[in-house]
Amino acid sequence: MFSTLYWTSFSDFIHMGGYGLYVWGSFIACVFGLGIEWLLIKQQRKQVIQHLRRMALAAEIEDEGYEHSSLL
Repeated sequence: MFSTLYWTSFSDFIHMGGYGLYVWGSFIACVFGLGIEWLLIKQQRKQVIQHLRRMALAAEIEDEGYEHSSLL
């Protein structure tokens, strides 16, 4: 059912029996897409962490504000 794939030279491997452009183009597009996805996730993670830090700081300031207003 499955035939053994082998190439006689590196050039044959790159050409992939005439389908090299399709195979390597698809491979590069996939790697590029995954790289962009990784960068976007990394950027979004940084934004979420900054947002959570701001929220925690705002909550802390708000709690301090209530403590100081009760002293008046």
